[in-house]
Amino acid sequence: MESDLSRYHHIDYRDRWRLNDDGTRRLTLRMISVRIRHLPPDSSTALALGGSGWRLEHYLAAHLFHATAGKPHPMLPKPEKASSPERDKKIRKAKARRDERQRALDAGVIT
Repeated sequence: MESDLSRYHHIDYRDRWRLNDDGTRRLTLRMISVRIRHLPPDSSTALALGGSGWRLEHYLAAHLFHATAGKPHPMLPKPEKASSPERDKKIRKAKARRDERQRALDAGVIT
């Protein structure tokens, strides 16, 4: 994240602990958050969080390849499955635990 802030926004992360003349921080958590939220898909942070690293121009070039070659580009990222039976089962169990806990809270059994 620090390298991405430096590369894309020319921010020195050490400014988080430095103060301006008026005593305010030179780099606030909000400033960091806003800049991280708008990092490009090929940034180190986006890749570490599971991004494909493909920008719009990569997708456009892959679609041009598909249109001219008649087959999908071999490196085109595959879309993730939205759900699987195993994942759906885990989600149902988690919701059941949540509902049971809420019933216990409402009944005063737990605080």
